Amino acid sequence: MKIRILERMEHAALLELLDGWELSDGWRGRDFFRRYLVEDPSFEERNVWVAEEAGRLVSCVQIFPRELCVAGVAVPTGGIGSVFTLPEVRNSGIAATLLGCAVDAMRERGMELSLLFAARLAFYGRLGWTSWPCTRALLRAPATPRSTPGDIQIVPFDPTRDLPEVVALHAAYSGARTGTTVRDTSGWQASLRLAGNPREEFLIARRKGRAVAYLRATVLSSFLMLSELGRDAVADPAAEALATLVAATLEPRAGDLLAPPGKPSEEFRSQLLAPAAHDPELDRALAESGFSALPLPDPSAMLRCLAPAALARRLGVPAPAAGGREVVEAFLRSVLPAERFTTWLADRF
Repeated sequence: MKIRILERMEHAALLELLDGWELSDGWRGRDFFRRYLVEDPSFEERNVWVAEEAGRLVSCVQIFPRELCVAGVAVPTGGIGSVFTLPEVRNSGIAATLLGCAVDAMRERGMELSLLFAARLAFYGRLGWTSWPCTRALLRAPATPRSTPGDIQIVPFDPTRDLPEVVALHAAYSGARTGTTVRDTSGWQASLRLAGNPREEFLIARRKGRAVAYLRATVLSSFLMLSELGRDAVADPAAEALATLVAATLEPRAGDLLAPPGKPSEEFRSQLLAPAAHDPELDRALAESGFSALPLPDPSAMLRCLAPAALARRLGVPAPAAGGREVVEAFLRSVLPAERFTTWLADRF
C-alpha cells in the first residue's frame, strides 16, 4: 500500500474511485465530486491524499482550504471532505492514515482549525475531531399564507445586478456570526456554482429599490433546505423582509424546478429545514406570522483545533495551558461556543 498525494494526471482515476460513493438526489459520484475539482478555486493536487494498491486508487481524503470567522477574525481552516475507501479494503486503517497525513499537511500550512461534516461521529471522534452540535428548525407555513408587505418586492437573484449588494449583506450578517466561511470574490463565484444540488433557489427582498435580505434554498435527500440567508439589521430590524422570503420559499409553484420528480410542489413546499442562524428577530417574525418550528438537533459538524497557541495569538486571548485533548477542546469551546456556531449549507464541501 502506497500513501501519497494525488498526481496531476490522476483526476480521472480519483473520480473513478469516488464514483463508488452512493449519493442521493440522482447524483453519480464522479459527477458530484468533479465539481470540487473544476469549480473550487482552492483545489490543488497536494490537497488530496490517496492510497494506491496494485496500481489503482483505493482510498482518498481531500483538504478544502477555507477561512472561518471566529469572533470577527478570519482563521485559516482546513475543511475535510471526499473521504472514501473502496468497500473491499475498509476497516484496515487506510482512511485513518490518510486523515493523519492531511492533519500533518494542514498544520504545516498554518491552518489552525479543521472542520468536517460527518455521520460517523465516533470514527472521527477517535481521530481527534469533536462534534459541534447545533439546532436547526423544521419550519411549516401557517394555514393562511403570509401576505407580502406592500413595501417589499421579492425578485429572483440576478448576479449581474444583485451580487455586490448580496456580498455586502453576507459580510455584515455572516461576519457577525462564528463559524461562517469568509468569502472573497473567487469564493463567491465558487459558492454560486457549487451550492445547488444541482439547482438552487436564490431570492432577494428589496425595499425602496434596495436589497435588504436574501435567501438561498436547495434540495438534499429530496428535502427542501435553506442553504443560506442574510439581512440588513438596520434596514430590516424586525426581520420582516427575511421572514417574507421564507414564506415565499414555501409557496407552491407551477413547474417547480426544485421539486423531485413525481413529488407535487404543494407537498414538497409544505415544510423546510432552516439552518441555525441564531437570529432572534427572525424567529420572532416567523412565530408571529404563524409558522411552526420544530427544533432538530444536528451533530454533524465536527471541529478540531490544530494549533491552539497560534489561534490564541490570532484572537488576542490567553493560550490554553499545556495539556491533552480535553484542555484544547475546552479552549476551543471558549472562543467558538457551539451554541453560537453557524455554518451555511451553501459552503459545504
